[in-house]
Amino acid sequence: MQVLITINKDMYSITSILYETLKITPFKRDYDASFGKIAIILKRYNLNENPRNLRFRFTLFMQEFFDSTFIKQSEEFAIRKFKEWILDQVT
Repeated sequence: MQVLITINKDMYSITSILYETLKITPFKRDYDASFGKIAIILKRYNLNENPRNLRFRFTLFMQEFFDSTFIKQSEEFAIRKFKEWILDQVT
């Protein structure tokens, strides 16, 4: 039970670090410090990750979201506009 409490506290800490970092104006963010703090937390679980690798992994997850969300939206937009164009051409 204590392990779950510790994991929950650490996940809360990691989430807080990320939210605090992302609140800052992008060009003023100290990603190295933020992901360095996260790397220290992860070492408790024998996950020896380089802060830059953690940042890269986080960026990949963001990219995955953008790819899945915005591509789908842009595909739907393109289909709708294409249909409108076809209707304009034939009417």
